[in-house]
Amino acid sequence: MDDQPFGQRILSWAGGPADADRFVALGGIRLPVEPDHAALRRALDAAVARHPVLGEGPVPLRTVDDVWAAAAAGRYPPDARCLLWAYLAGPELLLVAHHTVSDPWSMRLLLREVLRPRTGRAPSYHDSVSTHAPGRVARSVPFWHRMLADVPALAPGTGGEAGTAEIRTSSGITQEQAAAVARTMRSTPFVVLLTAFARALGPLCHGEAVIPVLTHGRQRSDWDTVGLYMNVLPVRLGTPAVGPVHRAFAEAYAHEIPFPVLLDAVPQADALFAHGGPSLAQFEVIQVPDGAGIEPLTIPPGLGLGGPVLPVNGLAFWLEPGAGGGYTACLRYRRSYREAEMRALVTRFIDRWEGIHADANRA
Repeated sequence: MDDQPFGQRILSWAGGPADADRFVALGGIRLPVEPDHAALRRALDAAVARHPVLGEGPVPLRTVDDVWAAAAAGRYPPDARCLLWAYLAGPELLLVAHHTVSDPWSMRLLLREVLRPRTGRAPSYHDSVSTHAPGRVARSVPFWHRMLADVPALAPGTGGEAGTAEIRTSSGITQEQAAAVARTMRSTPFVVLLTAFARALGPLCHGEAVIPVLTHGRQRSDWDTVGLYMNVLPVRLGTPAVGPVHRAFAEAYAHEIPFPVLLDAVPQADALFAHGGPSLAQFEVIQVPDGAGIEPLTIPPGLGLGGPVLPVNGLAFWLEPGAGGGYTACLRYRRSYREAEMRALVTRFIDRWEGIHADANRA
């Protein structure tokens, strides 16, 4: 079994990020006023000292005119002495961390600590691959052999172009709204949003789909630790209704094992995510710790930073929380799909969500 840490294995996968210097996680906030630069430097360096996985300070901090333009022009090598970078433009602060040692949860945690500095070291980061329980893996492997047999692929695109493209748009959905619908449906916000996505996929699949979903991958003991804890959970769905989707997700979650371990233990899983594998639709609702007092910046489209944790053989759809708890709908897709059909997918997702919301209001 390959015990290479998850973050490093991401960079080595065929079809993974083409440029390791651009594979980063981002987190930005608008402060009430421009901060004192010396105090900000101390807070950034203290955050790195608390989380040794980020390397050693000092944190590179640049004062710029536009945080997004400056970040897009930067390079972020995974072997840098410090794996956290910062940009400041007036009251706007943007943090950039290499994705091999961070995730969206980590970025919100770092922003929170910069605003309210803490002393002492945080709980140590332990890569899930090195800490998995062999007994759980042995019990789960037969389930994954069944779930990942004869996986249906998405309908092929008709665009014929190489590379990827990205769409970002306001969804009109809020975290509060999703939570209220979930309570009415006796489910979770993630499941009701996943149900809307499964319904939206209708024209691209043939009655059944395997949707790789990204989970935050953290135990309660990891909530205050920076690191790449994200995990990948393939969920096989048939009827796209809240009840069946809830049961399918719960069953998959009960058999969750670290994704690199799954790839090694189940050959058909490895084949699914290899470069040139079948087209799949990945789904994620980005989860972050409570950020009271934090007004997050919305990531603009076309930034050219980041990249999917999985090789995108088809498309990756995610919901990104922003100011006021509203979600931005984000879609990265292979250009073998036409932009018009991908925009239609985003529109269908919002429409299907509104249908689920209406059903909840009538319940």
